[in-house]
Amino acid sequence: MINNRDHATATFRLAPARRGKMVGIVAGLAIAGALTATAVPAVAQGRDSHQAVSGTSKQHYLSPLQVTSAYYASYNGDLAAGFDRYISKDLVLHGVNGPESREDWINGDLNIKAGLKGFKMTVLDQIVEGDKVVTRWSFEGVHTGTIFGIPASGHHVTLSGISIDRVIHGQSVEHWSEGNFGKFLDDLSGAAAGGSVTPNSK
Repeated sequence: MINNRDHATATFRLAPARRGKMVGIVAGLAIAGALTATAVPAVAQGRDSHQAVSGTSKQHYLSPLQVTSAYYASYNGDLAAGFDRYISKDLVLHGVNGPESREDWINGDLNIKAGLKGFKMTVLDQIVEGDKVVTRWSFEGVHTGTIFGIPASGHHVTLSGISIDRVIHGQSVEHWSEGNFGKFLDDLSGAAAGGSVTPNSK
């Protein structure tokens, strides 16, 4: 093994022409090393800068209309998943003779959906004002399963109503709803003649 001093002495004992060539090579390597040393940090800084910009970029959320449209569409698909995705766990619920909690709301609607054969939700109108969306809706189906303790009647029934959702950061954080729920229960039990209430549409 040659130490650094022996290596330097051996280099400068070379013939002048060869020594000049070696000096040129060493100098070239030194310059290349210096360029690499300055280039790598620059690339790294660019990468860090890009990451910083990406990290501070604003998160994009669905608009209030997109949220409510997707949520009500989930009634005709995976309602539980739609509820979990679009209804805040910190929901403030305003019910008039309706559900008093988030859990009551989803459990009640899942019970209705399971008890109505051919269940179909239809959105009739949606109106947006700032972070609030007003939705006029109706759903229908044939009562073939137990709903709220009422056994199957075989009646074709419809429930219609109007809901308001206040949407923040891609979820409904506050919900109001009113509808012909009493008539709906009468239709299920057979207390009302006709067994169906159909809302007027435009």
